[in-house]
Amino acid sequence: MIKSKIIKNIKNYQGGKSEILGMKSVIKLSSNESPFGPSKKVLKKIKELSLNTNRYPESNSIDLKKSISKRHNIAITNIFCANGSDEILGLICQLYLNKGDEVIIPKNSFLMYEIYSKINGAKIINSQTNDFAVNTDNILKKITKKTKIIFIANPNNPTGLSIPKSNLDNFIKKIPIRILVVLDGAYAEYLGNKNYESGMSYVSNYKNVLVTRTFSKIYGLASLRLGWCYANEKIIRLLDKIRGPFNVNKIAQAAGSIAILEKSIEKKLISHNTIWLNKIKDELKKLPLVIYDSEANFLFIKLKKGIKEKENLNKYLLNKSIIIRTLDNYNIHDCIRITVGTAKENLVLIKSFKSFYSNEK
Repeated sequence: MIKSKIIKNIKNYQGGKSEILGMKSVIKLSSNESPFGPSKKVLKKIKELSLNTNRYPESNSIDLKKSISKRHNIAITNIFCANGSDEILGLICQLYLNKGDEVIIPKNSFLMYEIYSKINGAKIINSQTNDFAVNTDNILKKITKKTKIIFIANPNNPTGLSIPKSNLDNFIKKIPIRILVVLDGAYAEYLGNKNYESGMSYVSNYKNVLVTRTFSKIYGLASLRLGWCYANEKIIRLLDKIRGPFNVNKIAQAAGSIAILEKSIEKKLISHNTIWLNKIKDELKKLPLVIYDSEANFLFIKLKKGIKEKENLNKYLLNKSIIIRTLDNYNIHDCIRITVGTAKENLVLIKSFKSFYSNEK
């Protein structure tokens, strides 16, 4: 029987816009993808394997797990690979949730947490934020006997704001062992400061912490749908029981195995992002905008004049062949999110913003 009542209350996930009608060449800054794509070595492997798609992939993603293990110095038995980190979120909800269970999600978080939780009959409890920053004290206050999962993106999407390490350390210590804490580190590679903790260091000490990671961002493999998580062996074994037999395709496994070990390329990509994230912030701060201290590969911006200004700005940028992300789906109607692009794309973006606000005076 179709869960009609449950499905009726779920809104479709809508990703960032990719095309502008009538325009062949656009600057897409709406989905937080890498503007550079995979490395030459990865592309060579993809081309090679594209000629051999008639065979099933290796079911357990062994080579990929070995590369992840080597890169992060963690045990293979604590790694689970999936068809994007989205698949992991869905499987976790299948494992842990029954009708009437509660899931705590900070307000204005990645939309799939709520969708997967609702599919499995859970009640969503939104914790409050402080000017869009996750409030861990408020999450603790929301915990009840029915709480089964707490989802936290660190840094958060769509804001790019992270939780200070000392704050997160104290928070994890206070969570009852019966509650699974899912720390989504989709943008973790971009944050190298000492005040940041993706959650990787918690897994060996806390059996109820699971950290998700993705190849869709810095590694430029978004279209191959590849993600992984790090968790206690018991959780990994359970995930293996309920996943599909060939959930990660052959090309994704091979591409990920190479990409995650290319440290020198990763370092260059981080440097590019850091330079341009700060440069765009500095330039846009000269305009009548509220620029948040986003730390990932995107900016979160509040428009002082609200919804009308957002609509006018978005229309203007689309006419300039620039796609940004409006955040109505997140129930944030006066803010926008902008991905860091190539140097050329970023310069066009800055120029377009200055032009728009010059005409607004």
